[in-house]
Amino acid sequence: MDRRNFLTFSGGGLTALLLGRIPVSHGAVGEQLDAVMRIQSQVCRTRVASIEPLPQRQAGDLFYQGTHILTYGAFRELAKTYSQPGRRMVATGGGCDDGIGAVKHKQADLGGMCCPVWGSRAEGMPSLLVAHDYKAVVVHASNPIGAVRLEQLKMLARGKLDRWRELGGADRPVALVARKHCHDYFEPVRRLLLDNQPLWSERGIYVDTDEQITDTVSRYPAALGVVSWVFAQPLVQAGKLKLLAIDGHWPGDGKRYPLLGPLSVVYRQWHAPSMQPFFDFLYGPSGQRIMARALLPVSAAEAGYGAPSLA
Repeated sequence: MDRRNFLTFSGGGLTALLLGRIPVSHGAVGEQLDAVMRIQSQVCRTRVASIEPLPQRQAGDLFYQGTHILTYGAFRELAKTYSQPGRRMVATGGGCDDGIGAVKHKQADLGGMCCPVWGSRAEGMPSLLVAHDYKAVVVHASNPIGAVRLEQLKMLARGKLDRWRELGGADRPVALVARKHCHDYFEPVRRLLLDNQPLWSERGIYVDTDEQITDTVSRYPAALGVVSWVFAQPLVQAGKLKLLAIDGHWPGDGKRYPLLGPLSVVYRQWHAPSMQPFFDFLYGPSGQRIMARALLPVSAAEAGYGAPSLA
């Protein structure tokens, strides 16, 4: 697809698609969408912003780079609270692959991942689970429905349900907005909704970041998105998005909530002088309170922190 066709599609064509005026699976628009999906699916990235450069290293520094879900969900706030003279935690964003690459090339000490470590390019690297990400189901603020069943969400993701009336709303098409998230990694939420199939519904609208999901859903009344609660929470609180309960559960309900994704950090080798104080803080009471603001924290025991292999 050339630049002119892409711009045409991403403007009027996408708008018409979101409003339910054209079927995405037919004709040139469907072919153009497929091309966009193929390009966007190559990068595991959660936000539009480019990767931030790490500052000049100082003695006692601990550098984190990786998924923006951890960066904005907890690690930047952890860094502010944890850092003091002689020890500094620096957190910058990116995606899973950015974090893996930064650690492998010794540009960062910790790489953040929003996919399981096994089955990824980090498989075999030492790692620690630090939290779980709540995947929120959000709709336009004007949408009258307030809840969805997990089975309905599965049918929507697989293209077997495509009208709001089937969810208790108006008789109009549902514009499912989704990411081709880490398509070659095992991603638990995608696998749960799609029953281990690689592709979302062909009727869906695909974007490449969580930020684009929240922006799209907040602007189009027919849209529904599945997105990290880290990015949805501020817009829900501002009244720009509406959060749906899933089988009566909400983000914040712990492991009763059905859509959870692991958040881990990988590293090359354990460096006790810089790493142990930070992880003691992260798994301690203050760190757990910070993690719980938008994520589901895990205990040191659940993470296996403190095992002899980390000494």
